[in-house]
This record gives sequence, C-alpha cells and structure tokens, in this order.
Amino acid sequence: MSGQVEHRYPLKKLNTWRIGGLAETVCWPENEEELREIWLKCQEQGIPFRLFGRGSNVLFPDEGLTGVTVISTGLAQSAWDSERVRVGAGYSLARLSQEAADRGLTGLEFARGIPGTVGGAVVMNAGAHGGSIQDILEEVKILTPQGELQRLAKQEIQFGYRECSLRDQVIILEGIFCLKSGDPDVIQATMSENLAKRKAAQPLELPNAGSVFRNPPGDSAGRLIEKAGWKGKRLGGAQVSLKHGNFIVNQGDATAHDVLALIREIQKDVHHQFGVELKTEVRYIPPS
Repeated sequence: MSGQVEHRYPLKKLNTWRIGGLAETVCWPENEEELREIWLKCQEQGIPFRLFGRGSNVLFPDEGLTGVTVISTGLAQSAWDSERVRVGAGYSLARLSQEAADRGLTGLEFARGIPGTVGGAVVMNAGAHGGSIQDILEEVKILTPQGELQRLAKQEIQFGYRECSLRDQVIILEGIFCLKSGDPDVIQATMSENLAKRKAAQPLELPNAGSVFRNPPGDSAGRLIEKAGWKGKRLGGAQVSLKHGNFIVNQGDATAHDVLALIREIQKDVHHQFGVELKTEVRYIPPS
C-alpha cells in the first residue's frame, strides 16, 4: 500500500488521552481501495482489525493491541456543491465546520470545537450546543463486512443520544451533509461563542477524551459527579478535572487501568448516592 505502515507503534500517539501500549501494526491508508484491501485480507486471515480516526473518544489498553490498527485520517477528500458537501470519513469535523462558516452555510456551528473525524462523528452521532450530526446528515457510504460498497440514506439509519445503528456493524467511508445558507456574521459569532464556552468549561490544557459519561435523562453527569464530591479526585495519573466533573484528565503518567478504576469508582458512588447509573460515552478498547 502507498500509505504509511508502522510496527510496534505507541497507541498513546493515536488518541487525545495520550494513553496506551504498543500496537502490533498501524496503517494509514490513503484511499478507500487501500482500506478495503486491508479489511478483506484481515477478514480472510482472521487478523484482528480496528479502525479509528483521531482517537478523541477512545481509551486504548496499556497492554497494547495485536493485529492491524487502521487510522482513517488519510480519507480526507471533500467536495462542495452549493449547500451540500461530500466528505471522507477521516476529515476533521472541526475543519469542516469552519469551512461551512466561511461559505456562509449554517448547520455545523455546534461542531466547531469537536476534535474528532467525520466518520467517528457519524458513528456516535456527535453533538454539542443543541445540534447533532443526525440533523444535517443526508447519506453515508459504507463498507460491509463482505467488502461491498453501499450507500445508505439517513432514513435507513437509527440514531440515538451519542449512538447510531451503524456502530460496530460497518465501516463508514464518507458522508454527505446538507446545510443551509445563513448570515456569515451570525454563523461566525455563534461559533466563536461556542468555542469560548468550551474553553471556559473544559480542561483543554490537559490530555482528555471529552465527556466520559453520557448525561442521564433530564440531568447532567457532570453535576452528579461534582455533587458526589469527585471533582479533583485522582487515582494514579488520572484525575477528575477541576474545571468539569465529566472530564477525566491525564496528569502526565495516567494508564488505562487508572482511568478505568476511576470510572468504576465514580459509577459506584453516584449510584450509591443518587440511584443513577452513569453510562460511559468514551469507548474502551480491550486488549487482544
């Protein structure tokens, strides 16, 4: 393949938490056909295959990963057509949001501060500030387990809070999004306001993976965690952020075991105090 290939590569370089052991093999395919070939060969030979984008919502294991770890950031093509844009799964969502604003298109303001890729955003129905991917998605192109390329309209996909029915079922290759014309000044002002709120409320100065827990119905995970007294508490190198209770930061030497232990203790205590079961939003990738 023409894309980059590395062996025994540090997983901590592939995620925003900066945590993880060594990956046996990491590939950065440069196009859909390379990704398809890797996928099919792994299927044929029974080799573990995992696909990630910018690693902004995952926790990698300290023990590392066997098999092939594929990074989608090379699938970064984009094509604008009036109010519609076709974009590869590895494209930066924040960059796409800014490009939409530069074109005077509204609908992606919520995504300006989200650090992940388009593919990951679709899989988890990423959202913020009252908006989400499902609001603007029109169609996705996917790779099936059999290696077939298909297109699915939004109506063929089930979306929920930070989830969609495609997760762990297929590989997303690209998405088509439909936006609307708007006032460029208002769009930019909204984005600037969202970014300011994010900077004020979130610990962007330390490695983290965004919100750790999903908000329970009618409540805020951060509020419950803070009320339970966990803000600032630490296990090993993992600490509940002093800025926001729903963020766990890496103080420099955190391990996956530190983070998982902290998550379990928070879940146990919040359930004990308030009877609420906190479910994780971040995804732990177990070793194999």
